[in-house]
Amino acid sequence: MSYLAVFLGGGIGALARYGISLLFARSSFVTVFTFPLSTLLINIVGSFALGFLYALTLFNGKLSPEIQLALTVGFCGAFTTFSTFALEIFNLIRDGALALAFLYVLASFLFGLIAVALGFFCARTLLS
Repeated sequence: MSYLAVFLGGGIGALARYGISLLFARSSFVTVFTFPLSTLLINIVGSFALGFLYALTLFNGKLSPEIQLALTVGFCGAFTTFSTFALEIFNLIRDGALALAFLYVLASFLFGLIAVALGFFCARTLLS
């Protein structure tokens, strides 16, 4: 049952990420700049969701183990993507955009950490 939960959550997370990437690909704002904004925002939203779900299960414990797996390992794991992040950094460096690559790495780690903390504290506040 656990494998099925991860499979279903992962499928939904991957489809959500792909859909958001398509929306950004069609945006004229994103095509003007080479900054990988869609991956950055996807990873920030996924970090918030993971922090929220972690606090929800830590302080509430009402989610079944299968639902926890589906949402955290499945959905959040497939929605966020480290491999795309690494490839985009590589491409920025390869194209000579070192400052942009550095900004992307810094923004991803900083905003990802902030998003996890915000998600965690939002869930904890809602539960108290």
